[in-house]
Amino acid sequence: MTSSEDAPSRRLEANADRPSQRGPQPDKIQLNMAQVVRTVPLFASLRERDWDEVAGMLAGLCYPRDAFVFFEGDLPEFLYVIWMGRVKLVRHSVDGRDVVLDVLGPGRLLGEVAVFDGAPYSQTAQAMEEIAVIAISRTDFLDLLARFPTLALAVINELGRRLRVANDLVQSLAVDRVEQRIARALLRLAMYNGTPTKDGLMIQMRLTRQDLADMTGTTVETAIRVMSRFRKQSWITTQRGRVIIKQPDQLSAIANQR
Repeated sequence: MTSSEDAPSRRLEANADRPSQRGPQPDKIQLNMAQVVRTVPLFASLRERDWDEVAGMLAGLCYPRDAFVFFEGDLPEFLYVIWMGRVKLVRHSVDGRDVVLDVLGPGRLLGEVAVFDGAPYSQTAQAMEEIAVIAISRTDFLDLLARFPTLALAVINELGRRLRVANDLVQSLAVDRVEQRIARALLRLAMYNGTPTKDGLMIQMRLTRQDLADMTGTTVETAIRVMSRFRKQSWITTQRGRVIIKQPDQLSAIANQR
């Protein structure tokens, strides 16, 4: 387990070898932080007169692709709200493999479970593309929860959603065939990150073969084989590195086979 003093240096060391890409400009984030956070359902219950105080609790941060926001085992210093880009939540297995537990996009929260109960982060958060996040310190967030019970209820609802996702993943990895796991992963990504197009429902993120393998507990080779089969069946297609689901009913039938 790492200390809170070690966590920033671990992030700097881990991110030091990443390409020196420039993400969204911090000054732009600072100007828009309150407006962004106000769009997050979690904070919808706050009244207009409360926002001047809340705005002073916010800090904007940018990360390049593949950078780490926090690591599994770090003490929870901040709650993060994703403003731009997408982040994957990764759990490291005992055999050295990574399992992607969830992929989160704009408006979603990072680290709320650990911030809520004070235990170390149980997952690693890694940028899948250039991202911008808004951070609220754990102390400030707990103060808001104490003052606004409706905010605490919204956190409980989000924790319940995360628990369902985790339970579904554990069950799927234990008993489902690879085809089922991949079909279910594609449908889940489309639910939270999908945009309708003339060709179907496009998952608005670049999904690498390694990402898909990590999300479904399989090998890259197997993920490639299953995706090729789905393409040959005309259930999916790809466009500029993004997956388009053309026949969600067919994928759903595969995902729910017993």
